[in-house]
Amino acid sequence: MNDKRLRIGLVGAGNIFRTRHLPALARLPGIELAAVANRTRASAESVAREFGISEVLEHWEPLVARTDLDAIWIGTWPYLHSIVSVAALEAGKHVFCQARMAMDLADARRMLDAARRRPELVSMVCPAPCRLLYEPWFADLVSNERLGPIRLIELVSRSGANLDSHRVTWRERVELSGSNVLMLGIYAETLNAWFGPYRNLIARAATPLRVKRDDSGAEVEIGIPQVVVVSGELERGTQVVEYHTGLVADAASRQESLAVWGARGTVRHILWSDVLEAAEPEGDFRPVAVPDALRKSWTVERDFIDAVRAARAGRPWTVTPDFAEGVAYMRKIEAVHASASRGRVVRLNEL
Repeated sequence: MNDKRLRIGLVGAGNIFRTRHLPALARLPGIELAAVANRTRASAESVAREFGISEVLEHWEPLVARTDLDAIWIGTWPYLHSIVSVAALEAGKHVFCQARMAMDLADARRMLDAARRRPELVSMVCPAPCRLLYEPWFADLVSNERLGPIRLIELVSRSGANLDSHRVTWRERVELSGSNVLMLGIYAETLNAWFGPYRNLIARAATPLRVKRDDSGAEVEIGIPQVVVVSGELERGTQVVEYHTGLVADAASRQESLAVWGARGTVRHILWSDVLEAAEPEGDFRPVAVPDALRKSWTVERDFIDAVRAARAGRPWTVTPDFAEGVAYMRKIEAVHASASRGRVVRLNEL
């Protein structure tokens, strides 16, 4: 493509694409949403009508192979992320892939290998929304050691995502979601970005609600854990404890939170909110006044498009998370499964 427009093809267009990505892309100048392929033609036609997409295709393969598209946005469930990403990169397209990155670490590595073979192309994974708002603030906290040495991090994720015994979502189907579990991947990315990766960990996993019924009434055996407990050590030496479950029935107990204990104080953050508090030793928690310079707004769609335009012009570009960052959090997910199945500590450099 030699004109200044960027023509985008969509492979998959679920709720996140319709509510977040496509409206944001439509507001950017010089962007054309040119083609879409979804799970069914009817759903693709619905998206096309809503966003003025000119062409609907039955299957993703011919869409990715087209020579009149600059970038492919992948909004399918994880089972297609690797195969579509690799095909798109091999066809010379920039790639934006919805999170989680892939079915498993092997899939993610195939994606990264394809991206490294085409370094002139932008390859980006959708970031965890919860990490962005205060990411500059946490970077400042860590780099300037404002808490002193960070000794312990606790992450708690308690929801009711798995409670309904008469509903089986795609997130509970191994063949669609792979090794991804609850919010484990989102928070793996967030912890990596804010504090760095794990050195080692030990994990336990369980699926108490083993059998559910799907919409047809048929029994389905659930193979994805509903409870995961992780304990480990980061490369920086900090100890971490994580608790994840989707089986919390009462609203009062549901919680998404992060606590950071350092030698000189404590920080706690209610994830997915702007609640951020700090306490000095022996002191009470007080709200943190975060300056605008240490906040980040959601600019993901613009960041990707800016990187593509820079790449087309031969200028340097960066995106986050790129495929290497995605592989890093998929390695953590792989380590959790490996530890839970082997019953021992797993070092991430083993994987």
